[in-house]
This record gives sequence, C-alpha cells and structure tokens, in this order.
Amino acid sequence: MSSQFSLQGKRRTSLRQLVKTILATVLAWFVALLIFPEERPIFAAIAAIIIIQPSVNQSLGKAFERSTGVFIGVALATLATVAFGPQPWLVLIAMVLAFVSGWVLKFTSTTASQIAISAMLVLALGVVTPERAVSRIAETLIGASIALVVNMVVSPPIPIQPVREAVGRLGINIASIFDDIGNVLLSPASPHVLEDIYLRARKLRFEYSEADAALVRAQESLRFNLIKGKHQPELDARAKTLLQLSILSTRVVGVARGVRDHYDPSIINESGIAEIARDFILSGQNLRERLRDAGLIEASVPESTITAPDLPAQARRPRQPRPSTKNWVLIGFLMENLRRIRDEVAESPTD
Repeated sequence: MSSQFSLQGKRRTSLRQLVKTILATVLAWFVALLIFPEERPIFAAIAAIIIIQPSVNQSLGKAFERSTGVFIGVALATLATVAFGPQPWLVLIAMVLAFVSGWVLKFTSTTASQIAISAMLVLALGVVTPERAVSRIAETLIGASIALVVNMVVSPPIPIQPVREAVGRLGINIASIFDDIGNVLLSPASPHVLEDIYLRARKLRFEYSEADAALVRAQESLRFNLIKGKHQPELDARAKTLLQLSILSTRVVGVARGVRDHYDPSIINESGIAEIARDFILSGQNLRERLRDAGLIEASVPESTITAPDLPAQARRPRQPRPSTKNWVLIGFLMENLRRIRDEVAESPTD
C-alpha cells in the first residue's frame, strides 16, 4: 500500500530559484543588520525567504501578505504586552488574538498565519517596546524590498515550452478524432469503437483546461518581468491558437456524440459518404500542417493513413444525393458540422 504523504516532490526546485532565495536572504540579513546593528534581523530574513517566488507577480502578492501579517501581528503583540505586561502565557494569548483578528477581517489563511507567527516571534525574541515593534516592521519591509528586487533582476525562466506542448497535444488529439470519424464512415464500426471516440472527444475539455492553465502560468510569469517584450508576442499567438482549438474541441465533441447516437453500418453504402469521410480526414491533416507551421508539433508526427483528394477542403463541397431515410439525419448533421469545421481549420494558428 503506497503512502499518501511524501517529503519529496516530483522534481527539484530550479537551481536559479535556490540561488535567488539564498542571495535575497543573505542580502536582507546584512542590510537590516547595518540599519539595526543591535537586533538580529530575523524578520528581514524570513520576509526574503517567503517572498522569493517563481514569478515577480507572485512575489508581490507574498510581499503584501507578509507585510500585512507582520504589521498586524507586531501591533497585537505590542498591545498585549502593554495591557498584561511580560507574562509567560502572553504568547498564547497573542496567537489566539491573531487568528481571531484574521477571521474577523476575512484574511486568507496565509495572512492569518503570518499574523500569528509574527506576534509569536516578537514576543519570543525579547522585551516588546514601541521602538522595537517599529524596527520589526521596518526589517520586514527591507527583506521584502530586497527579495522583490532580486526576483526582478534575476528573472525567472518563462515557462513557454509547457504551453507549446499542451497546445500542440490538444491540436494533435483533435486531428486524430477527425481521422477516426472519417474512418468509421468508410468502414463498419462497432458500438465500442464509437463510444471510445466519443470518450476521447470528451477528454479534450480537460486537455484544453490543462493548456489554458499552462498559458495562464506563463502569462503570469511575464508580469513585471524585465524580459517581457521578448516572449509576449509568442504567448499572444499561443492564446489565439488555443482559442481556435477550443472552438474545434467543442465542435468535435458534438460530432462524436452525433455519430455515436445515430450511426448505422449501412451509412458506408450511402452515395457521397466517402467524400464526407475524406473531408474529415483532410481537416485533420490541415490542422496538423498549421500546428507544424506554428512550431507547436514536430515534423515527425504521423499523418493519417488515408490519402485525401488533392483539392483543399475549403474548395470542395460534398455533393450529397438524397440519403436513405435511415441515415438522412446523420448525414445532414455531418455536412453542416463539416462546413463549420472546414472554415475553422482554415484559420491558421499562425495568423
């Protein structure tokens, strides 16, 4: 039975992140020590450690949380000392007041914890006076400022590659389902195969969510980043491609559901159905080509095993004679969705 808890992550923190954390902590310690030579600059070091985050934008959020928590925690500790004197049980009282104040003010759990930790540290480090309280707050601001500067100067790597991989994977899987829909219109398919195509189409929604999350992380890492201009155009292009793929993924789910619900093996004998099938396959091929042109997939990704007609999909319209009563609903449904898919695939992700 595998354990549900682990002390190790799947991967190490990046070496750059480690170096930035050490650098910010050391700088915060010595700068605060120069300003407050009689104090141990614990608050400055803690602020630097907490505020170094994978992106500058995240660091700003942590800086605000940490500064707010320290200010309120130090204030509570000072007021408790003035009210009750230096009592041994004062730390517990201050921590309770810290959590209650965080709950009353609707702070996040992180901010509430910062209030309690700050109050506890202030009381544990010695006699609390208004002057020392001010110095603790100043220490925190020094550590936070140094951490922000370090994070801005030593910019974190922009996670562009995960975006490329996630968007490319989504596009490839959409193209693969186009192929499969074309195949089941050319040869009889079992209910199991039709259900599998539909379930894979539904998974596209989760793949889209993963790609969108990767894009959000990359865009967030660019905020307040000194090399923002270098990567912003590519992320804008990936966002446009992802929007196009989201439309196609919605469309392919509907088509897969319609084929599953209305499929009859006799459809392969309908006049013109082969042209519809090959149009689906050609749409998948065209989508792969556009993903390659956009640098989202490798040239080694295989094409469909079925050769489509030479004319481009947008230049051809299936000429469908009147279908049999059994299949006319499905054929009409496929033709209308195919018309929309062709137009959507024709919009290149590189535009």
